[in-house]
Amino acid sequence: MSHSKHLPPEALDAWLAVAAAELDVEPDAVRIGTVLDVARDVAHDVARPAAPLSTFLLGVAYGRAGAADPAQLAALAEQLTARAAAWKATRETE
Repeated sequence: MSHSKHLPPEALDAWLAVAAAELDVEPDAVRIGTVLDVARDVAHDVARPAAPLSTFLLGVAYGRAGAADPAQLAALAEQLTARAAAWKATRETE
């Protein structure tokens, strides 16, 4: 039997719970949609390989912010998404 290497969207909550426990992170501090939106926007506006790098950087910045506040995650995500859009705009004018 062959197993898919892709996690179905409905399993993301379960994976978040397991991965967060493994890394001693509060899963309620993570908004899956926010992280996935950043990955999508960066992949489209910058380059596909920039998506995991950018979400990693988002996590580092969020961790350095101190408090696990979903509003802070959203603000950092918006900042990074805006930067990706500006990157795309700059590349289109070159």
